[in-house]
Amino acid sequence: MKIKIIVIVVVFFLLLVNLIASADKNADKYIKNFVEDYKIIKNVRVALLYEEPIGTVIGTAKRVFPNILQKPWVVGNISYRFIVTPIYDKDILNDQLTVDNYDILLCPGGDVGDGESMIKGFYRLPKAKKWKENIAQFIKDGGGYYGVCGGASMFTGLSKKPTTFYERQFDKCDIGVSCVKLFYDTAIPILYPFHRSKPEKLGAALYFFAFPCFDVQINTNHPIFDDYLETTRRIMWIGGPAFVVPDNPKREVDVLARYPADLSENESLRVHVWKYTGGVLGLIRGFFKFIKIYRSYGYKMNDILKSIGRFHRYATDWEKTDKILDLKYSNKPSNTADIYPNENQGRIILEGPHPEYGVRFGGHVEEAEDTNDNYLQNIYNWVNFTPYNETIEDEFSYNYWIVRRQVAWAAKVPDNDLPPVYGPSQVSDIYPYNQTSSDINIYGNSETSDGIVSLDLFYRYSCDNESWCDWTLYDTDFDGSDGWSWIFNATLANGLGYYQFYSIRHVDFEGEELIEKVPPGPDAIVHIIN
Repeated sequence: MKIKIIVIVVVFFLLLVNLIASADKNADKYIKNFVEDYKIIKNVRVALLYEEPIGTVIGTAKRVFPNILQKPWVVGNISYRFIVTPIYDKDILNDQLTVDNYDILLCPGGDVGDGESMIKGFYRLPKAKKWKENIAQFIKDGGGYYGVCGGASMFTGLSKKPTTFYERQFDKCDIGVSCVKLFYDTAIPILYPFHRSKPEKLGAALYFFAFPCFDVQINTNHPIFDDYLETTRRIMWIGGPAFVVPDNPKREVDVLARYPADLSENESLRVHVWKYTGGVLGLIRGFFKFIKIYRSYGYKMNDILKSIGRFHRYATDWEKTDKILDLKYSNKPSNTADIYPNENQGRIILEGPHPEYGVRFGGHVEEAEDTNDNYLQNIYNWVNFTPYNETIEDEFSYNYWIVRRQVAWAAKVPDNDLPPVYGPSQVSDIYPYNQTSSDINIYGNSETSDGIVSLDLFYRYSCDNESWCDWTLYDTDFDGSDGWSWIFNATLANGLGYYQFYSIRHVDFEGEELIEKVPPGPDAIVHIIN
């Protein structure tokens, strides 16, 4: 009997061990599948400067950038998303701007950047000094910076010796971490309504309310633009700066885009210099006109008083001169990227134009008739552009991808994982270019969306890299829950040779199918050899 009991116990023990091992094996398999199916989430933490100086109510920071950065995107099985958090001067002064909390500081232009530039130019004030030091330390620790227009002006100094109060303030607000400098042949005097002797000193400010659009020259050799297939891009400009890059920089620095080569000579942009002649009486008239106009917009008096710093825009009268405005911007950098030269490699993007705003196709600047009722805001207007409802592009979001890719790059998202360019999806670049296997792993890059999403992979083939076959659908990934990817088998396609690829995203949302437009060219290329 004892022997039987011992045998039963041994058998039971062996069965138990086998069950445990089997359970462990199944658990390992379950965990493995779970890890493979689950997308890795990576947050891009954006500190968006909300600080606004006295004299404004609404800034672009509160209206535009959070909307641009709201869409997550998935590359393979990695899900990226921007986490946008407002940040104020008090937060920066209280040491909240650190690489433990944020990946990048984004400073918009307009009232945020320009007003801050003037305030922070008083570098001897203890708070202004610490504010700049804390931002500089953030970059030195590896944080990113993206400044647009005034957000660039408040970050770096002038390329020339300042000669006016306004220029000195801009120069003093230099954070001291970028080798790129501002180019203003003529900078805006702080009290420009009184500036009569040299009205050309208004410089780019005279263009401000025209909201002109032109084609900047794109550097497609940089990762931000290497998936862009054209050499120029239309963009809105609101009088922002040009930049100067040193001849022998002791760091990695790139010009991402340049102003048009014929900026000052282009007939659509050529304008006369205007000067203010209204004196104090004109300012008084402007004050009451400002209140009347803002009331017509539905603003309450409390908000109008907060924006009182804008009333000078309505001061009359302005008089046209015989001088043609020449900013000397032609062919100068409009957009730069540099990397702080230490082991942390903080990345800095500075931009003069405004990709966060919509664009107008066609058109030109039209100058107002010289009357006794001209004011700064109606001197120039952009006219004869194509009506929005007649163009095929979405003008308002036309350049959102530029913002998204620049923020992602400055936040150190891998070059091959930057957000898509021509639509909501694209095929990630394939490395190396020469592949010795017929089976290639290809990864999709797609913005997320409500509804059922699928991703088509299209390819075309060439045996000589010159003449190409028609585009052909290879396969569709119907389930993005485990990431977007395909195994491309060249043997099942056309064999050895050259291949190009692009993707098309489909979304079925509440019974409506939304299909991405075909891009103008391939997203990725590869050469399959023996």
